[in-house]
Amino acid sequence: MKFTKALTNALLLGSAVATHTPDGKFSIDSEARVIRDGDDRHVIFHGVNVVYKVDPYIPGTETFNAETSLDDEDIDNLVKWGFNFVRLGVMWEGVETADGVYNEKYLADVNALVNKLGEKGIYTLIDSH
Repeated sequence: MKFTKALTNALLLGSAVATHTPDGKFSIDSEARVIRDGDDRHVIFHGVNVVYKVDPYIPGTETFNAETSLDDEDIDNLVKWGFNFVRLGVMWEGVETADGVYNEKYLADVNALVNKLGEKGIYTLIDSH
């Protein structure tokens, strides 16, 4: 599977490596213990945890449900409430369904969700479980 730039950046952000943003680069300042943007400003993430631990291992994206979705309405609400970050759980059971068998649809769904969040200015940390 070819990962999009947004998913690649989310994976990089999750491993604390500098990652590209639309206005420059993030960098890790280990001495000051901060993340800086391309204009050398401190970056402050304000976000939520999104982990769906049962099959299909990803929240619903088509219809709003207060407990199980992360659809357009949810994302718009996150933006309206001032959030700019999501910690997205990616379950290994969803990635590798049997030895050496990888679920391309699940990976594509994760990729699409990360891109949808990114389009609204929400950064994603991929947290693999």
